[in-house]
Amino acid sequence: MGSPNLSPVTRPLAIVFYEKLLPGTQVVNRLTDLGYRVTATQTAVDVPRLVREHRPMVVIADLALRQGDFCGIIGQLRASPDLAHVPVLGYCDSKNQKLVQAALESGAKLVAAEQGIPDQLPQLLDHVLAVE
Repeated sequence: MGSPNLSPVTRPLAIVFYEKLLPGTQVVNRLTDLGYRVTATQTAVDVPRLVREHRPMVVIADLALRQGDFCGIIGQLRASPDLAHVPVLGYCDSKNQKLVQAALESGAKLVAAEQGIPDQLPQLLDHVLAVE
């Protein structure tokens, strides 16, 4: 008898970028529990290449980099006709409204509070993946 679980080929793919181990690994584990395949990276500049190569359903990213600017990466994705359709769900400290605004202006579909992202991930994904 066939398994009711989706085969690895039919499970949706998410690319996850994080620098901080927690909540990054929590996001990866939660996505896996939700039935996603996950490609994770801790190098922001790898994200556009990974999106181009793997064609994920969503990118989830820790926006607060120690060095650099993930908003620039979001801008690269939006500027590329073959990548612009992939939604980006960013997360950061909810007190950093300047970063939240910059991410949204760069083209992130949604920015969530880092503190609650593992628990709220199903609802956040529903919102980010909704067809408008």
